[in-house]
Amino acid sequence: MTNLKMIRICAQVNFQKWLVNSRIYTLAVLMIAFLAYHSFGLSQFAADKGIALTPWVFPHLITPPGLQIFACFIILLFSDAPFADRHMPFLIIRSGRRNWIIGQLLYIVVSALFFAIFILFISVIVLIPNVQLSTDWGIILKTLAVSTEIVPSVTIFPDERILTMFSVLEAMLISFGLFWLVSIFIGVLIFFFNIVVGKMSGLVASGVFIFISFFSIIHGRLILGDWISYLSPISWMSISFFDWNNSMGFSSPSLMYAVICLVGSIILMSIISTIVFCKKDLDIQEWGY
Repeated sequence: MTNLKMIRICAQVNFQKWLVNSRIYTLAVLMIAFLAYHSFGLSQFAADKGIALTPWVFPHLITPPGLQIFACFIILLFSDAPFADRHMPFLIIRSGRRNWIIGQLLYIVVSALFFAIFILFISVIVLIPNVQLSTDWGIILKTLAVSTEIVPSVTIFPDERILTMFSVLEAMLISFGLFWLVSIFIGVLIFFFNIVVGKMSGLVASGVFIFISFFSIIHGRLILGDWISYLSPISWMSISFFDWNNSMGFSSPSLMYAVICLVGSIILMSIISTIVFCKKDLDIQEWGY
């Protein structure tokens, strides 16, 4: 078989495991429950006003502390990277180490895409029956974005800047792309540390980045200064994190900076992981198969 076909097979095997993996079902239930809870107030507010919501809430979902919760879901998805099990030795013998490890990286990229699509899809489903298709942001989101009135039940707060600066399509594409890219980053980060440092170290590393993203929102900037936002890649999941008006100088990183850093770090960690894995001795007991 060709290398590309073997890489695809190694990635495909991981997706086949989803059918019998209780962790995947648990993750799906947790995401649905969280999105239903998180969106309930917004849906109820629309019902009380008698005005249907538009389905474009995804760009406004990814804000703290929801942002950190989504990051925890992503960690749960990739917690067992590099996805070794009892079938691993046979796949490596058949495909070769390099093809197998690249297949695992391909799996991270594709599964992160599926994860983002699932979140986007469920974020609309949970708004039924108070949702109606429209090419505009809609009255409810615009009202909440400019209103100074506190609505206790609502936990999703639209960003007025996003509504005024971007069309629905632009905001959705940028938000989806950032969510997908940060999901890949978290997956590859866990993958990298588990291979290079040791099993479970990836969970510690990703947990540190989640702490940095939470810490950098207020306290981090007050204590350490604005530069800490440049070291918080988890925060770059949110379209609202960036200073689109450039009104605060360099207090927030640009979209270009975030994309370059994320893509660069993903590529670098992938290369190092592949080199290390291909050279190290495989310890059967270490991976538990």
